[in-house]
Formats: sequence, C-alpha cells, structure tokens
Amino acid sequence: MSEQVVEEVDDLGQPGPDGELVHWMDPKPLRVGPAGVSATAAGAFVLGVATTLAVLALTHWLGPERVLQRPRWRTPA
Repeated sequence: MSEQVVEEVDDLGQPGPDGELVHWMDPKPLRVGPAGVSATAAGAFVLGVATTLAVLALTHWLGPERVLQRPRWRTPA
C-alpha cells in the first residue's frame, strides 16, 4: 500500500479542467434524415397492420362457435 493519504475522493488523479480531454469516445448525436423518418413510419404502419391481423385471427380462433340454426318448420303429417 502506498503511504500517501488522499484527503478527498475527487483528488484521485482526475484531469483538471484544462481542455486536454479527448472526446472521441463520446456518443454521436442521433441524426435521422428523411429516408429514416419514412422508413420508421412505414415500419410502424406494417407493425400495426400485422398486430391487427394477429388479434383478429386469435379472436376468430379462440371465439365461440357461431352456428346459425334455421327455424324448423313443422310439416303437416
């Protein structure tokens, strides 16, 4: 162990505010052009249509059997 005593946590070798930091690892701002906006809108539309069709298919598949019965007419004997 070292014999140096650190008085504050901020003094642990952090570079000072002298502008020497390299920012090449910072995330770049998100840039979406007209093609990206159009692709996003089209994708959202397709996802909505697919979800609607899936819900309708599940409703039909899981729904009760609907059988229409014709009224039975009595025939004279």
